[in-house]
Parts: sequence; structure tokens; C-alpha cells
Amino acid sequence: MKNDKELVRMAIEMAKESKQKGNLPFGCILVNEQGKVILKGENTINTDKDCLAHAEINLIREASKLYDYSYLNNCSIYTSDEPCPMCTSAIYWSGIGRLVYGLSKTEYYKIVGRENPNWVFEMPTRELLEKGGRKLEVIGPLLEKEASMLHLD
Repeated sequence: MKNDKELVRMAIEMAKESKQKGNLPFGCILVNEQGKVILKGENTINTDKDCLAHAEINLIREASKLYDYSYLNNCSIYTSDEPCPMCTSAIYWSGIGRLVYGLSKTEYYKIVGRENPNWVFEMPTRELLEKGGRKLEVIGPLLEKEASMLHLD
């Protein structure tokens, strides 16, 4: 499989594309067992006027139409940032077997702040996934400095 850091960089590029389109800077990719990128996802909250249109949710909606649960068990999702609780749960329910993320939520909130309680939902991905019966491999944070640049301007 391709290098995890290279694939996180691809997710960061998707986040940049999302930001250029007027959306929030979050992106992800789905990679099959052979290491081939099979889907890309970007945040479309603003352009779709849909508060649930996070990058991971958009990708998983497409993936679940194309691939069955057992196929997704052998796939990895690479995300620019540590997924929120909603996206973490969607990854869990989709059957995706592995998650690799760039920027941790801890570092994310250091950048964007916690002043608006409506936008703060701090539950670490690993902590949430420990509550489930299915084990999902989680790797990250990777490339935090690169991923943090998405949120600095």
C-alpha cells in the first residue's frame, strides 16, 4: 500500500479544494486493499446548504452505494483532520476497516478556538470507537503541521 503520509497529503489536497469552493477545509479519500484511491470526498456544507455534508459523510454515502460492507472492511479512509463524532460513527457503521488522519482535534481546537460552544464537540475518535464492538484500526495524527495550515487563514 502507498505510504500513509502520501495518502494523508491527498486528503489535505481534497480539503484545499473544498476550501477553494467556499466550504470548510476538510477532505478525505478512500483506498482499497490494493492501495488504489477509489473515492474522494470533500466538505460541501456551504455549497449544499447541508449541515451534515462533512467530507467523510459525503464519501461514505457514495461508497455504500458502490461497495458492500465486507469490501469496505478491507479499505482505509484517509482524512485531513481527525473526524468529528458524527463522521467517526459513520466510518464505524460503514464497515471501513482503517482510519488514518492528519490533524488531531486537540491541535485543531488550539487553532480555531473553543469560544463558540455550538461548534465544539470534543470526543477523540479512539475513545468513541472503543465503545463499539467492531475493532477499527486508527492511525494518527500524521502531518499535523501540514494539515493545520488549512485552518490558519
